[in-house]
Amino acid sequence: MIRILLPLAAFLSAASSLAVEIAIVRLGAPYVGQSLLPWSAAIASVLLGLTAGHVLGGIAGGTTASTPTLRGWLAAAWLAAGLATLLMPTLTGTAAAAFAGDDGFGSGATVAIALLACPPSVAAGFVAPLVLRIAAATPHLQLPRMVGAIYAASAAGSVAGTTAAGFALLERIGAAGLAHMSGGLWLVLGAIALPARRPAVVVPIYGAVVAAIGILPMFGDNRCLLETRYTCIRLFDKPLGGADLLRFMVLDEGVHSASDRDRPDRLHLGYAALTDRLAQAAFAAAQEPRALVIGGGGATLPRTWASATPPVATEVIELDAEVARLARDLMWAGQSPTLRTIVGDGRAVLRSMPRRPTYDAALMDAYRTRSVPPHLVTAEFAREVAARLSWNGVYLSNIIDRADPPLLALSIATTLATVFPAVDLWVAGPPHSGTTNVVVAAWTNPARALRPAEMTVAATVLDAGGTPRAQDVRWRRIDLTAAKARWPHACALTLTDDWAPIDRLLAGRPACRPPSS
Repeated sequence: MIRILLPLAAFLSAASSLAVEIAIVRLGAPYVGQSLLPWSAAIASVLLGLTAGHVLGGIAGGTTASTPTLRGWLAAAWLAAGLATLLMPTLTGTAAAAFAGDDGFGSGATVAIALLACPPSVAAGFVAPLVLRIAAATPHLQLPRMVGAIYAASAAGSVAGTTAAGFALLERIGAAGLAHMSGGLWLVLGAIALPARRPAVVVPIYGAVVAAIGILPMFGDNRCLLETRYTCIRLFDKPLGGADLLRFMVLDEGVHSASDRDRPDRLHLGYAALTDRLAQAAFAAAQEPRALVIGGGGATLPRTWASATPPVATEVIELDAEVARLARDLMWAGQSPTLRTIVGDGRAVLRSMPRRPTYDAALMDAYRTRSVPPHLVTAEFAREVAARLSWNGVYLSNIIDRADPPLLALSIATTLATVFPAVDLWVAGPPHSGTTNVVVAAWTNPARALRPAEMTVAATVLDAGGTPRAQDVRWRRIDLTAAKARWPHACALTLTDDWAPIDRLLAGRPACRPPSS
């Protein structure tokens, strides 16, 4: 029996440990997103915890510890891991708020959230040296074979925990549910491993385990309406004048869409209103205008275009089937012959389409507040888009970047300039610090491009109390020549499939040597 139990213990503990790594990233997504930084911080936190646990477990095992003592340490490690994991959903919001900076949830909050995965990982790290020590202390075992079985079981458990969490459990029970399941498993293992059998000892511990599994999940802060394998989806409503209603779709930590229930033609986000104004210049040159949107989100612009008079035949590529479903059912995009949604990766779907001029406007809107898919902003991808645009077409990119200098937006514009003859950046409002929207417009025919010095669009903003109010947003056009003059020391890259350091640019850290002054 011991030949099965020891590898099984290593398997289950490793599976829970990797599930915790995925859970902590998703628990933090409503605060800090899911860019490279949160994932790197979570991986480092888990590995740091496992490393410390391996060292401490080896010390605890010693050379003279008896089997009951080893089982006691093993039970204590599992119980500690379970308790720490069950507390993660409750503590995530507190950690994010405690380490938030003046500009919101930045790197401090990211690291603080990731460190919540360290204590359970320390406890989980105890397991391998302890089960190996138990194996060494057990007579009649072929130790080399058992050591190999334990290590193999641990690796297999890591694979099982990762695949089960990522492909099945996360979208069914959510990140908080995943943490509760992992923590509950560790608590049960700890209770089973207890060396004592006296009721006075085990009954209180069993009672505490049952209470923890039953009570602690009630205190978790689940901020998501729906969790999918890709994102945390939230919706919130704001009443407008009369009986009208404005609904926002939030993906992870950022607002992606804002849809007007009764007036699909009314665009409340400033970037959406500007994007529509630019796209209309391309639609006006077409007899039967067509549009492609990569990253549909709440489908606000696709809904506007598809319901216009005359309608614009709009195709949307959305990675997440659940986001597409909620856009259709709860963001009022509905079903229409002029609005078609394709579920899949934007680049893969685009490459499956015929390479012929089909669309008059294409919009790249597959963004989160703190990240963008690198493979959707490279020169190679831009060539794929250009091959499917009409002669008078425009390729529009919505970019959320640092305001001054917007290194990512400058790099995307520089990249698009290798494919399109006319490229502009549209920047909102006066210069300021923090983050802002930048819209990059790349035209296939400069003679038909809409390129005034500035444009003003109507938008809706939320005041300090959360009440919506109308506000005009002034956008200024900056071509690449003017951009180089405005930000002479900014480092603009040509992004390629081989090199697209998105997170570095978003962090405001140049990825190449700036020109000498």
